[in-house]
Amino acid sequence: MFTNDQQLRTTAPKNSTGDDPLLRLQHESEPDHPRIRFTTHTDPITITGITVMCPACAVRRDWMVICDVPGRVFLRCRCAHQWHEPELTRADFDAMIDAPDRKYPSLEAAARHTGHDGTLAGTYLPGDLDAGMRY
Repeated sequence: MFTNDQQLRTTAPKNSTGDDPLLRLQHESEPDHPRIRFTTHTDPITITGITVMCPACAVRRDWMVICDVPGRVFLRCRCAHQWHEPELTRADFDAMIDAPDRKYPSLEAAARHTGHDGTLAGTYLPGDLDAGMRY
C-alpha cells in the first residue's frame, strides 16, 4: 500500500478494446524507415542505354532491387548473385518501388519468399512472361 508521502512511479496504460500491448510495443519500437528496403522488378533495367545483365547467369530481367540507408542500390538475380550497381541512385529505387510490401525479419527471408535465393535460378514464372509471347 502507498501512503500519502509515496507516489506511484508508473502507471499502467489503459487498453482499448482489441489493443494488444505486445503489438503496440512492437509497433512503437520499429523504425518508421527500415534500414534496408527492397522491391522486385520483373522488367529489364536499362542504365545509360545498356540493359543490365547478371554477371553470374546472364539473365536480363526479374530483379530484386535493394536500397540501404546510405542510398546504395544493389541488384539481386534469381540465381542469388548480388552486386552493388553504382549507376543506380536512391531516386531510381524510389521510382521503382510501389506501396510498402510485407515486412520480413531479414533480407535473406525476403529473398527466399520472392525466389531470389537461388532456388528459382533461370526460372521465369507465367506472370513474368512478355505480353507478346504465347505458350
